[in-house]
Amino acid sequence: MRPLPLFKYTSRARSTSWMIALCTMFIVASFSVAAGLQSSMDTLMDNFSSEYYIVTRQSDSGPDLFDEGEISSSVEHAAFGLFSKTSTEPGNVSTIAFCVADDYQVLDETLSTGGSDVLAGTGLPLSGNVTLEAEGQVGATIVGKYSSSVFPSDWLLCSEQLMRSLLATSDSTFNFAVIASPSSEEQSLLTDAGFVVQPMIAVLEFLESGSQELRDDALLVLLPSSFVVGVLVYSFLGSEVADRRREIGILKTIGAGRTRLFSYLMTNGLLITAWGAALGLALGIILSYGIATIASHLYPSVFVIEIEEGLLVIAYCATLVAGLVGTMIPAIRSTRTSPMEDLKEVGRF
Repeated sequence: MRPLPLFKYTSRARSTSWMIALCTMFIVASFSVAAGLQSSMDTLMDNFSSEYYIVTRQSDSGPDLFDEGEISSSVEHAAFGLFSKTSTEPGNVSTIAFCVADDYQVLDETLSTGGSDVLAGTGLPLSGNVTLEAEGQVGATIVGKYSSSVFPSDWLLCSEQLMRSLLATSDSTFNFAVIASPSSEEQSLLTDAGFVVQPMIAVLEFLESGSQELRDDALLVLLPSSFVVGVLVYSFLGSEVADRRREIGILKTIGAGRTRLFSYLMTNGLLITAWGAALGLALGIILSYGIATIASHLYPSVFVIEIEEGLLVIAYCATLVAGLVGTMIPAIRSTRTSPMEDLKEVGRF
């Protein structure tokens, strides 16, 4: 049986396909970013919980200062540093300023600067000359950015000299140390000496909570995107049916059954949706890799994009289901009208 000569791939169909593709692209990119962030956080959490521990001595006023020898008597090698809650002017931005002295190369990365030069984390929107204020007040110049798989991206990396001026101390003391893979005995010795030993995972708990919110939001993207796809297909097919209602009436008059007409309309709607969804998958993959390229420059070896086959299937199926629902409404309405009603003046569905 020959197909019904009603619809062609017109400019309306092309624009509808492209808009469906954009919706699918948004779903794919959102899922990829969420999956990549989850993978990155899992990697960071595993590394920190198994390798790096932060050692501090707490007091009522916050982290207390201690001498390097107090740690060295319990642990052979450690990286020492200073950190402090700091406010910056201009902008009155609250952040954490820190420095690290890693003479024994405990960390897998080098974090250092000199004098009044400061490096801002990639997530901290600061630049130029600033004034840092904690116990003391010092002037500094933000000369660039740093990225780290150990320390958060919204901290300020300072020199040891600047941090001692900021904390108003000139002693060779520190208020935190980082040790790698301490044994149970070493942890016990540090605890007995009054130190608090925590996995570095505790420093990044705020990142984990943020990534969880992003993953939840990515799942919610399905609902509005699917709704938009359904509306697009409904609008497209409804307009096409309304414009060709007289032709549909003629086909009914010469013997085209309701089942055949319904299946034809459904097929056309699903073809437009399937083509748009396939195009959206391709665009979503390209966009995801574009985001991955940018993120790799901002967060080297930390942030990745994961495009899982299961997520692509979910995005494609969600688009098809939404298109199916959007197609059914005008298709059912078209089959329920009589040929005489269709042959009258055309009206919108």
